Amino acid sequence: MSCKKDVDHNFVISINDVMPLEIIEFKENIFITLRYEHPDGYVGFSDPDRLSLEVKDSRLENPDYFHLIPVNPPNHSLSVQGEILIEIDSPFLFGNADTETLRFLIRIQDTKMNWSNQVVTSDIIVNRE
Repeated sequence: MSCKKDVDHNFVISINDVMPLEIIEFKENIFITLRYEHPDGYVGFSDPDRLSLEVKDSRLENPDYFHLIPVNPPNHSLSVQGEILIEIDSPFLFGNADTETLRFLIRIQDTKMNWSNQVVTSDIIVNRE
């Protein structure tokens, strides 16, 4: 019996910064700075239709996916580390309350189809305008 490996524990991401942690809906974007380390540099795809950055709003069932450009030249395997700045358009309230709290769950898929670990932001408070 064999198991398909879906997490490469050598491909590690961490959150360096999330700002701001409290916003007014429709007025401010969220900026998340991720740090990544990959022993073979298999981060990002040259094909713009390949979406490898997964960002999930904790209030929603399904994540959104985004494209990351390659960090290594084609056909090269080099250990890489760096930062990725993610800008998320201003979250808005879903319900009738004056405030909601959310978190973003993030992971990255490498070119070998392995996922990084998942990271979770601190609580972000969204206030009604």
